[in-house]
Order: sequence, then structure tokens, then C-alpha cells
Amino acid sequence: MPAFFLKGGTKKTAGGKRKNVKSSGEKNDEVAAKLSRRQKIMANTEIHSDDEDSLMGSAQGSEDGSDVEYEDTHERNFREAKKLLEKIQTQATNESEVAQKLQEDAAMRTGTQMKHIANVVELEDDDEISYKSHRLTPLCVAFSPDSKYIISAGKESSIVKYDISQKSVIGVIKRTKKGGDSQTAHFGVIHALAISHDQKYIASGGFDNVVKIWNFETLEHIKDLSGHRGTIYSLCFQLKTNNLFSSSQDRSVKMWDIDQLGLVDTMYGHQDAVQQISILSKQRVATAGGRDRTARVWKVEDESQLMFTGLSNCVSLDCVSMINEEHFATGSADGSIAIWSFWKKRPLVVRRQAHGIENGSGRWIVALSVLPYSDLLASGSNEGELKLWRIAENFKSITPFFSYSIAGFINSLQFSPDGRMIGVAAGKEHKDGRWWVDKEAKNQVILLPIRYTDGSMKEIEKNTEINGRNRTSEKAGIESGDEEEENDEEYEDEGELEIEDLPDDE
Repeated sequence: MPAFFLKGGTKKTAGGKRKNVKSSGEKNDEVAAKLSRRQKIMANTEIHSDDEDSLMGSAQGSEDGSDVEYEDTHERNFREAKKLLEKIQTQATNESEVAQKLQEDAAMRTGTQMKHIANVVELEDDDEISYKSHRLTPLCVAFSPDSKYIISAGKESSIVKYDISQKSVIGVIKRTKKGGDSQTAHFGVIHALAISHDQKYIASGGFDNVVKIWNFETLEHIKDLSGHRGTIYSLCFQLKTNNLFSSSQDRSVKMWDIDQLGLVDTMYGHQDAVQQISILSKQRVATAGGRDRTARVWKVEDESQLMFTGLSNCVSLDCVSMINEEHFATGSADGSIAIWSFWKKRPLVVRRQAHGIENGSGRWIVALSVLPYSDLLASGSNEGELKLWRIAENFKSITPFFSYSIAGFINSLQFSPDGRMIGVAAGKEHKDGRWWVDKEAKNQVILLPIRYTDGSMKEIEKNTEINGRNRTSEKAGIESGDEEEENDEEYEDEGELEIEDLPDDE
């Protein structure tokens, strides 16, 4: 029988003296106070002798269980790599094909792959779809994850839901004169919209400093998320999650958990209003800081940020869009479009006066969007020109290959998730004010179909799905931490890394 079941009244000490052992009921308060919480629990736990065999059996069973449960990170990575290599070897015919497929898989896991599709893109402008449900200038558009619906909002405080296949408006959220103060709709300009990946929620934000959450199907109001102290300019969901990011005139970026309908984190650093944000699969958020003339990348999990400068002549940095997990594009008020790498403080390439010159200066880049994980970029300016650009494989040049004119100001651009359409919010006024009014323009949302001449769209849909899955399981796959550390060291050697600790939310 184990020793702890034996009852002993005395115990010999090292000095040969005998010491009485008191029962648990006779322990005084001083001894009990010295016990740790774990010791108290163990002291009050009674183990019966007839349970001994069951405990021994369970321990033996766990030892005989799967080794995978107890394997460390290196063993798991080795097992995953071996499994992947065996799979690729069954599909490839020689070593060069195996090496190529391994490189493609590694790029997919790290989010750095690029599909070069701009050469086969054709914009079918003759088949455009438009609706004019906004009384004032529309400012933002957002596609549903299944690409069957598009929602838009504008300066008249209404949110419009449009069915693309039926070519009809199927729902509107707006304030009415008879509704009184109890209305849940926004008051003032609505600057931002986003739809959750599970297509259950719509997030909206604007002049009233509140992020409002709506039911996507019924358009019923769910909850107001308060916290920002200024106008909300941009909203974006992380791919395949319900993590919502918002940016505001109060110079902060906030992360919300829409499943819990609560605030997760607040990030500070910009010195001016954060005009736009962009995020893909990883928790790396790219932001444009307006008149502070900086772009930043927030590593949310590490609670750090990278600051990017280099556009000293830029008046305001207003647009940002992620290309992949290591590159992003920005547009500015002086007409420049820039491509950036996470590992360089200054841009890889700057295309100045991208939309031409007006009154001696470049036309304002008001809207910009990139089809994720591809070389296709779209930009819109204050003179109503939509341009499509091809990003070079080394990210060091961009080339225009299509132009389409729309009367008025192009205030928002977005590619549909399936890459088959681009949504444009165009109107009579600029999104930030009423400095100019184009009386000949129409307040409308335009949908332009995209055609791929070689069937590349299937690969893009596949890659988007893979990146969403890899985000949740990337730690269980092949790690690439060594490569990332080397890149960080390169950044530091050049003296171009600026990392700031994020303060706690007040």
C-alpha cells in the first residue's frame, strides 16, 4: 500500500527527536495561513484506496496514447513537412517541379504569393450596372463575401443594399423625420461600411462617432459600439474572422470582436486622422495617416508598429490597400501612387502625377484598391477617371493598362471577393468636403464586370480560401520565423525601423 495511506502518529526528524503530527482538524490558523493555495487544496482532498487502480490505469492509458499530442513544435513541423513533401512527390515528375511546388506552398503559407493576372484582365464597361438610390454623394461601397450583394452609403445618412443578380435595391436603412430621437440609423455622413466573412453582420461608421452593427439579412440594428471620439473614416474585417478594425479622426485604430460585440484593443501612433485601413489574413493592419504623411503597419499580436515615410512632398496620405502580407499600396493628395514593402521604410516605387496634372499639381488620388494576392490595382481621382494598373513582379514599377471615365468624383473603389467585378462610388462632391461641385455628375454606384481571358479567376478564388485557412492554422504548419528574423535585421541595419509600444486604452 502506498505510504500516504498509512496512518502514523509520530515521525523521526534529522536530530532524532520525536514530533507529534496533528490531524487536519487540529491545525491552528497560523499553520493554515502558511499553506499555499495549492497545498490547501491538496490537504483537503481525500483520495480513497479503491480509486488507486483507476488512477494508475488512466495514467498508463495516457502514456499509450498518441504521440502527436505530446510532440513539440519541431517534431510537428517535421511531420507536416514530410507529409507535404510526399504529397508533392506523387504529383511532380522531377526535382525542379518539386522545388517549384514547395516554393509556391511556402508563399501561400506566408501570404506572399502573387498571381499575375493583370495581363489577362478585360473590363467589360459595356455591361456596367448602376443604381442611383443616393440623394447625395455616395462615399463607400462593400461587397458581400459571396459577391451577390453590394451595400453603399453616403452623405445623406442612408445605407442601401443592392442585389446584383436581380439588379434591384432590396433594403434601405435611413433616418426619417417622423422617427424622432429613438431611431437607430446614423445621423450625419456615413464614411465606412464592411461586411463580416460569415455574411451575418454589416458594420457602418461615420460622423456620429459610433460603429453600428446590423443584421445583414434583415437590416435590423443589433448594437452600437462606442469608443471613438471622432468621425469614423474606415472599417475593415480581417479575412475569415469576425475581427473588425476601425479608424477615426481621433487618430486611433480600434479592434473589435463582433462575435462578442466588444472592444479588444486600441492602437495609437498617428499624428492626424487615420483616413483608411486595410488588412488581409494575418493581424497586420496597414493604415494611411492623412496629413501626418505616414503609413503604418500594426502588428497587433506583437503590440508594435512600423512607420513608413518617404513622401516628403505629399500633402496628405489618404488611401491604402494591402497587396499581400508583406506589401501594400498608398495614394495621396498630390497624385502619387506608391508601393511599399514591410522591410523598407521608404517606398519601392512612386508613380507621381498618376492621374495627370490639373492647375499645376497632380490630381488627387481619392480612392485605391488592390485585388488581394494579385498584381491588379485600381485607382480613382477627383476628375472621375478610373485606372487599372499592373504591379511588377519585383514591386518596383506599376504600369497603367486601362482607363475609364466617370463623371464626378470617384470616392470609393472595391473589388468583389471573387474578383469578377469592381464597385465604384461616384458623385458630385469630394468625400471630405464640398470644395468643388460637379453639377453634370450623377450620384451613383457603378458595377463594372471583369473578364479573365485565360481562366485565372479559379486560381485566385482557391488562393483566397487557402490563405483564410492558413491564418487559423499557420502556427501548426511549417514555420518561417528564421526568414522573418533575417528580414527584420535587414530593416534595422538600414536604420529604417521604428517600433513603438502601444499604450493601453484609456
